[in-house]
Amino acid sequence: MDSGVIDLAKEKLLSEKEKLTEQLEAMTQEKTFDKDRVQSKWANIGDKEEDNAVEVANFQDNISLERTLETTLEKIDKALGKFDKGTYGACEECGKEISEERLLAYPEAQHCIECHVKSGR
Repeated sequence: MDSGVIDLAKEKLLSEKEKLTEQLEAMTQEKTFDKDRVQSKWANIGDKEEDNAVEVANFQDNISLERTLETTLEKIDKALGKFDKGTYGACEECGKEISEERLLAYPEAQHCIECHVKSGR
C-alpha cells in the first residue's frame, strides 16, 4: 500500500479523533469516555412542566449522540492502534489488503468491501 495513503488515512483519523473528543468534552461531565456509561450533562431549563419535558427530550438526544460519538471514537482508536502493530489496512476477516479508496473514504474500516458486503455489516 502507498505510504502516502497510509499517512493521509492516519491524518484523517487523528483529525476526526480530535473533533469527536472536543464534541464529547462539551456534552459530557467527564474527560474520559465510556460508551457503556451515560455521562451527558443535564441542562436545567426551568421548573415548568414544559421545561421539564424539553430537558428530558434534550437529555435523551444527548445520550444517543454521546453513544454514537463514543462508538466512533472507539473505532478510530482501534484503527490508530493498528498503525503501531503494522496491521493497518488489513481486513480483520480475510486478512487481505483493504483498498486505498475505502481507507481514504472510511479510514477506520476494519474489513475489505467484499467481507463488509458478505457479512451485511
